[in-house]
Amino acid sequence: MRKLIVSLVLVVLASIAGLGWSISEFAALQTQQDDTPGVASRIAALKLVGESLALSLDNDEASSDPFIDNWNRRNAEQLSLVTEDQFGLPAPLRQQFDAGEPLLLESDEGISLHYRLPETGQVLNITTALITPADPPLSLNELYTMVFYGGVVLILLVWVSPLIRRLLNLSRVTQAFGMGQMEQRIDISSTSYIRSIETEFNRMADRIQQLLDDNKLLSRAVSHDLKTPIARLRFGIEALEETRSDTLRVKYFQRLNRDLDAMEELVATLLSYARLDQANIQPDWHSIELNDWLQERLDATADSQHSVTFNPAPTPVTVRSDPKYLSMQVNNLLSNARRFGRSNIEVVLEQTDGGVWIHIDDDGQGIDEQEAKEVIKPFVRGQHSRGNAGHGMGLAIVDRIGQWMGATLHIGRSPKLGGARMSLCIASVQDDRR
Repeated sequence: MRKLIVSLVLVVLASIAGLGWSISEFAALQTQQDDTPGVASRIAALKLVGESLALSLDNDEASSDPFIDNWNRRNAEQLSLVTEDQFGLPAPLRQQFDAGEPLLLESDEGISLHYRLPETGQVLNITTALITPADPPLSLNELYTMVFYGGVVLILLVWVSPLIRRLLNLSRVTQAFGMGQMEQRIDISSTSYIRSIETEFNRMADRIQQLLDDNKLLSRAVSHDLKTPIARLRFGIEALEETRSDTLRVKYFQRLNRDLDAMEELVATLLSYARLDQANIQPDWHSIELNDWLQERLDATADSQHSVTFNPAPTPVTVRSDPKYLSMQVNNLLSNARRFGRSNIEVVLEQTDGGVWIHIDDDGQGIDEQEAKEVIKPFVRGQHSRGNAGHGMGLAIVDRIGQWMGATLHIGRSPKLGGARMSLCIASVQDDRR
């Protein structure tokens, strides 16, 4: 939104300043081009000339015909003298004219000026071809004002049209998403004014779709994985009711306890996966020196059936992570290696330019390349894990944590042991080397 507000302010200020300057320059240019005198200025000049001529001709006792002929040959404005009797006027104009005021008349032929010469009893006529121009429908000031505001509106429309298109697109995608088309997303442009809103909408849509997918997975898992132990419990209870042998009763009770444990483990796994929600988790970030931290984890989870070898990094490696969730990832990967490895497990800590890698290798059958993307999904097991204990949630939990904790999971094959290689790549690295 900050980008939108700043852009709007800049567009308004730039349009006002730019249009104002442009119109001012155009008006100044028009004024320079219109330096030729107009009708009003020429009539004003003729009035002054006419007053001087009337005074001069009225006091001149000599004949004025040569002067008038010479004037008429040299000027577009023509002079003539007539007697007062020949110059007929209506009564209102006659009264004004007799008072000595000059008279300005306009006809289809042009504008004429008339001066009374009281000493000679004559009237001086100055005829011109000038015609008073018709008043324009708009003055220049009004025209410039309309151009200014029209230009501001046009610039704002040009600016706001992309915003309107983005808002209409957002409205369309939102309506489609609300109607159940969960794949709908907004194509975000780097020049969009509402890029942050569009990005947040896509994140919200991804989150909603992920919640729906998780709900479907959990529903299928509950309906499938709980069905078998529930059926065994029902069968065991019926067998207990029918048997009279104490030995069989003990055996059936043991089976019932195992089925209850399996159901409890499944529910705990489902709850653990459901709680791995970024919106509900506040990571407790700490600086962790991985060499010592991994050694402690391996010592705490050692078992007698597998030989675990740890190859630390040659120098101290410190990362910033949440110890609780990083421990969940490592423990799940170690549990997976113990479950599918035969006897040897190797843990390697490696620092590269791309981050810190924690490799956990085993000597089992490994995971095929085409299965690597599938086994990280909840309740999906590889072909070599059929009949093995577990619910197919370990790698899904590791991957879910890695999506928002910055410790992503990579699955490959161990170059040394030949089995699976589960690798965590941690990008948040602190360089403690002195």
